[in-house]
Amino acid sequence: MANIPQVLLKTLQNLGKDDLKLFQWHLTNGVEGVTPIQKSGLENADRPDTVDQIVQKYRHDGSVEITLAVLKKINQNQVAEELMTELRVASSTATQTGVSVNALASEDQQHCIQLKSTLRLIYESVLIGNSQTGHTKFLEEIYTDLIVVQNESGGVIQEHEVMQMEMSPNRPTSKEVCVKCSDLFKAQPDTSRWYRKVLTMGIAGVGKTVSVNKFILDWTKGEENQDISLIFPLPFRELNLKKDKKFSLIGLLNHCFFSSKTGLKSLPEDDAKVLFIFDGLDECRFPLCFGDGEEVKDIREKTSVGSLITNLINRNLLPFALIWITCRPAAAHLIPRDYVNLVTEVRGFSDEQKEAYFYNNCNQDMAVKIFSHIKKSRSLYIMCQIPVFCWISATVLQPLMGQESNKEIPTTLTGMYISFLLQQKNLMKKKYSEKTRTVNAERIILKLGKLAFCNLESGSLNFYEDDLKKCGIDVSDGTVFSGVCTQIFSQQEGVSERNIFSFVHLSVQESLAALYVHHSHYNKKRNAFKKGTFWNKLGWFNKRIQDLHKCAVERALQSENGHLDLFLRFLIGLSLEDSQGVLTELLPNLKIRAGNVRDTADYIKMKLNEEMSSDRSLNLLHCLSELKDNSLTSEIQKHLNSGKLSTQELSSPEWSALVFVLLMSEETQEKFELKKYKPSDEGLRRLLPVVKNTRRALLASCNLGINSCKDLESVLKLENCSLKELDLSNNDLQDSGVELLSAGLKSSHCKLEILRLALCNLGKKSCNNLESVLKLETSSLKELDISNNDLQDTGVEVLSAGLKSSYCKLKILRLAFCNLGKKTCENLESVLKLETSTLKELLMSNNDLQDSGVEVLSAGLKSSHCKLEILGLSGCMITEKGCSSLSSALSSNPSHLKELDLTYNHLGESGVKLLSARLEDPECTLNKLQVEHGGENRIKPGLKKYSCELTMDPNTAHTDLSLCERNRKVVCVEEPQSYPDHPERFDCYKQVLSKESFTGRCYWEAEWSGRRSGDVEIAMTYKSISRKGDTSDCGFGGNTKSWSVICSDKSSTNCNISYSVRHNNNFTEISAPPFSSKRVGVYVDCPAGTLSFYSVSSDTHTRTHLHTFYNTFTEPLCAGFTVYYPKCSVCVYEIE
Repeated sequence: MANIPQVLLKTLQNLGKDDLKLFQWHLTNGVEGVTPIQKSGLENADRPDTVDQIVQKYRHDGSVEITLAVLKKINQNQVAEELMTELRVASSTATQTGVSVNALASEDQQHCIQLKSTLRLIYESVLIGNSQTGHTKFLEEIYTDLIVVQNESGGVIQEHEVMQMEMSPNRPTSKEVCVKCSDLFKAQPDTSRWYRKVLTMGIAGVGKTVSVNKFILDWTKGEENQDISLIFPLPFRELNLKKDKKFSLIGLLNHCFFSSKTGLKSLPEDDAKVLFIFDGLDECRFPLCFGDGEEVKDIREKTSVGSLITNLINRNLLPFALIWITCRPAAAHLIPRDYVNLVTEVRGFSDEQKEAYFYNNCNQDMAVKIFSHIKKSRSLYIMCQIPVFCWISATVLQPLMGQESNKEIPTTLTGMYISFLLQQKNLMKKKYSEKTRTVNAERIILKLGKLAFCNLESGSLNFYEDDLKKCGIDVSDGTVFSGVCTQIFSQQEGVSERNIFSFVHLSVQESLAALYVHHSHYNKKRNAFKKGTFWNKLGWFNKRIQDLHKCAVERALQSENGHLDLFLRFLIGLSLEDSQGVLTELLPNLKIRAGNVRDTADYIKMKLNEEMSSDRSLNLLHCLSELKDNSLTSEIQKHLNSGKLSTQELSSPEWSALVFVLLMSEETQEKFELKKYKPSDEGLRRLLPVVKNTRRALLASCNLGINSCKDLESVLKLENCSLKELDLSNNDLQDSGVELLSAGLKSSHCKLEILRLALCNLGKKSCNNLESVLKLETSSLKELDISNNDLQDTGVEVLSAGLKSSYCKLKILRLAFCNLGKKTCENLESVLKLETSTLKELLMSNNDLQDSGVEVLSAGLKSSHCKLEILGLSGCMITEKGCSSLSSALSSNPSHLKELDLTYNHLGESGVKLLSARLEDPECTLNKLQVEHGGENRIKPGLKKYSCELTMDPNTAHTDLSLCERNRKVVCVEEPQSYPDHPERFDCYKQVLSKESFTGRCYWEAEWSGRRSGDVEIAMTYKSISRKGDTSDCGFGGNTKSWSVICSDKSSTNCNISYSVRHNNNFTEISAPPFSSKRVGVYVDCPAGTLSFYSVSSDTHTRTHLHTFYNTFTEPLCAGFTVYYPKCSVCVYEIE
């Protein structure tokens, strides 16, 4: 019987890279009479992946037939002939050998039954405690589903895992794909694609191994994944014991799972699935050489264990085998991303699962008490994401809360772990008092502490008997597995002659290490960090605990990966006065001398003034928290509560404290708004750690420039960046800034889906850079807003090349106010016609497309491939003729478009009637048609279509202002005017309001005269602005109800004109080329929340943008004018 997948794989290996791509293209686009494979199924597929998809889709006979058909289509007749020959030879060989297929299947079945029986015994129960004195529970009784999400990152992580967890939310967002571990090797419901090689990441203790065990147990019981014939779990901690030996693959499997009599002679091939599980990559102690390692293709060839693993992963051995690797995040880079099909991340317990854990393991009243206590401490609550920490917390808090006790309940990490160790010590004392045997629990704890510290410095998590002997621990004594050690230290029986030891969690190792260093300082007058000469040690004799802390801080700051961060928190927390009671119970012989932790706190604050990575500075703030010194964070919190943080000058420690506070906030993990804190390049630079860890960075209108783009480029390239949405609208980034941003967007690690660059002073060059991003296979961009930029038709023409790429995933494109015309419609029409186009929403409002442009665009809408659901053509100079084109398009392709915005156009009654008919058509999906604010005025070009009548209201004018020219001009006069008293009149500020108020779009222009700085202000304001008194509540731009442009002329020749804008008394100087015109244009779009000021040339009527305010307008707006000095004036002009 021919092995179809193997033969097909050999065939595809004869195709070059371009031929393979063409072969895949025909598979996804279909061969006549055959259902095509989904495009997503072959995206990034290599040759074995392609074979998988073919066999899965067409089965054996169909696979050969479709492969031959495609080969002939791409003129690979020779390869097709070789495939037929290969099949004939394979079939002939099977016949001549006379091997019974049924017999082979029977033998494989026996191995499967034997393996399931063996593995079920191993994995059906979980050890609580250790192999010497612990007890077991059935895995199914205690197993809780964990959050597992797809994660495209992985790589070298330069921070402690606990820091990672504290800064990242453990709740998956709607955009993250949650997966069940039992479904990892099943066809994905959205793509029908299934994965052969999966990497699962997760911090220590989060549940990776338990998830693997549950997967295996379900398989052994026949409940899940029964299409997998054999599963071979090979933990790295066991493979480490074989690193110096050579095995063949078949020999290794027989050595680990079968006896010599019933051993494997071969491994099933063809459709039979074999899964290898390599748990704990981070524990690997032998080299894994990809690319330049030894090539092994025979399962009987002997080689090193590392070579067997790499050849399985790179498919030299058993190319159709399934591979599952688990690791901590810092080790993910050991396997190149190209060798893995899917990366997932185990996040541990969600907030709901944390609570459920305590209810499942404590009685209801106790669970309420424990969970309520934990929620009061942010650090304890976050740590409960780790299942092991939930167990530690329950172990500590149940006895303390279950009886009346004067013992303090721990509120810090240090307090929780010391209490845990004390509790375990007491259990040991109780056990041995019953057996009339004395045991020195303190001595055992300190020996374990030494073991913990020595191996923490070297980065080791697993130890062997030799490591224990070096620290004076005798495994055969038995006391090492008694009492305290029952819960914190475990022994695993390996399949070889050597046993493996470890602490139940890294945090337990770190807390014991800190205890050992603390004890060495007090009782032995020794600094555990200094391993020098006798004289170096002697010099430590009279040192204070603060000197030890300084040394530990320096050592932790020197760590590249932050591996001493949590240890440092524990060490410093041991000196807190609250810790001394429990500490003296734990170590009665500890010779504590009075010390002032204030010196340590002051030293940490001093260090925060120095340049260091954000991860290190944040850990120092955690250390202050362990000392219960919250002075920095409390001061920052005061600034935040006052709402005046943006006006404060912050020191380096205060900046670090602000980052700390924001990272601890669940709100900023989801959304970060720079405007609330420090809207500037410096503010963004200081707060980059927050940007990196938020999902939505809202940086609009923050005075950012090219320096910020460079900072953001570095963030987008980070492997563990959480950013999905980035709003940079209304910042002067220019093309040079977008060029830098694009370099970040092109990174394979960038996961950005939404990018807003509206009103950023961009041109064609930016379109070039964005086009190159859209064409990338790795790009995740789904929404792009580049409105209010002078892109013109040439820019969109360039951008269209990216939109046409088969890799482009863009669903929403906004191009409002981009100075576009018919040519852009032609380019977008060709995009909409493409079968690969993903565009669902297109906004082109406020471009003078006219009927000719809409007619072209409608040709794209008619295409059966067009998937557009929302189309915005507001203010595009469209008439009845354009309506006819759109109506025709909706008739031809009625099943997609749902919303159509044609407001601010001159449609006429007949045009509205045509489109309304489509709205009533039951076969047409259109359900929202907007046609308001029409009229003949709307077919004027540019902003003129929004021109409005404007007159000044005499009842609001200050008495030093005179109105003339039909109340269209205001002049400041020396003699007060005899206006009647009126409650709406300004009595201190020389201001006047317009009679008219606006709720939609409007545009008007005014010309001013003056000869001093700040002579005139032109504004938009709510009518409810205060009128009486000289407070900022009355002055335009001095409050939250008004927005103004301040006009100045310091010369007599109109050559020194300048502008600045103001809102809520915050000033922004307009840095632009020298202005020569005193005419100002004002455009407001109330529903959109934008208010723009322009300098308008008196001669050419061209507009130069000054500033745009973004705001949610809650009241109708009026125009406002301030004229400060006599003979200065403002005149509203009629726009033709």
